[in-house]
Amino acid sequence: DAIEQCRKLCGGHGYLSNSGLPELFAVYIPTCTYEGDNVVLLLQVARFLMKTVSQLGSGKKPVGTIAYMGRAEHLMQCRCEVERAEDWLKPSVILEAFEARAFRMSIACAKNLSKFSNPEDGFSELSPDLLEAAIAHCQLIVVSKYIEKLQQDIPGKGVKRQLKILCNVYALHLLHKHLGDFVTTSCITPKQGALANEQLRLLYSQVRPNAITLVDAFNYTDHYLGSVLGCYNGNVYQRLYEEAWKDPLNDTVVPDGYLEYVWPILKQHIRTARL
Repeated sequence: DAIEQCRKLCGGHGYLSNSGLPELFAVYIPTCTYEGDNVVLLLQVARFLMKTVSQLGSGKKPVGTIAYMGRAEHLMQCRCEVERAEDWLKPSVILEAFEARAFRMSIACAKNLSKFSNPEDGFSELSPDLLEAAIAHCQLIVVSKYIEKLQQDIPGKGVKRQLKILCNVYALHLLHKHLGDFVTTSCITPKQGALANEQLRLLYSQVRPNAITLVDAFNYTDHYLGSVLGCYNGNVYQRLYEEAWKDPLNDTVVPDGYLEYVWPILKQHIRTARL
């Protein structure tokens, strides 16, 4: 998705083979299905979540990535306390919203699944809802691990601050993208969703001055990228011009065959043309 987004933002230049984007897209797109289709994998996660929910009353304590389900009562009753846009910068607020959303979506799926006499029929019928619950769980894992890492010492002057901004951008972007899930599960109110969008816009303005430097931090060389648009010196149009001259059609001012085939036809039309 990110590669396709970059291609769109580059306009017509994104279609050029020397932009590197078509080849990059072709190389990376299979990674979505190397281990099976994403939908199949997400439904496997959903089965795991339904099994975990069914065991909550057995006294078995959830651990690992599902440890948050051990606080079932709290997550079903908690309400987001955001009153101002800057409240969304608190890691605890973001984390609780994502935990409550993931847990409530799993509980809703489990309740609907229990209405079917045959669990497999129910699983097939509720696949779209189970898919969304699995996505919510996976997004929670990424956000929680990101926040957890930022609690540690990170070397480099100003690095931790930039990573915190990126963490908030990532989390609030997901919240904006899946706002319907957060609102329908009563994790947040529509007003709090609007405040999240407001804070996200402010975060974008903080990231923008350092965007190029943050990308350069990956240290991808021009040779590795193979792109006239992604060159390190930013001299895009000069490199586009140079690449155009490498095309065989531009080896000569007049292409081969023009004088033999095209020019006689044009000359004939000029003679017979009426002004």
